[in-house]
Amino acid sequence: MEQAFRSETASAASGLVPVRTLDDLDWYVKEREMLTGEPGRVFVVDGKDALTYVVQLDQAGYLISPVRIAADPDLHATTVARDILGHALGNALRLGRLYTPALH
Repeated sequence: MEQAFRSETASAASGLVPVRTLDDLDWYVKEREMLTGEPGRVFVVDGKDALTYVVQLDQAGYLISPVRIAADPDLHATTVARDILGHALGNALRLGRLYTPALH
């Protein structure tokens, strides 16, 4: 519990908002699309690697694209997930380790 608190405190200090539920995730994606007119939103998995993904909503489900990291050129494929809970992002969501940058 203390680890989760430290993680959340550090994330808040860095301008990241916790994503607690699937409804939160859907809302955050739609919020950015409404405010910017651009599809998708960035989500960060809290951890030593701080994996970053762009998530878009689509008729087929969630379009999940890892943000390319120069050190790892293999991270480039977009995944379509009808049920995001079966994806690494869903695991991060269940564990309370999923965040998104706050829109100002």
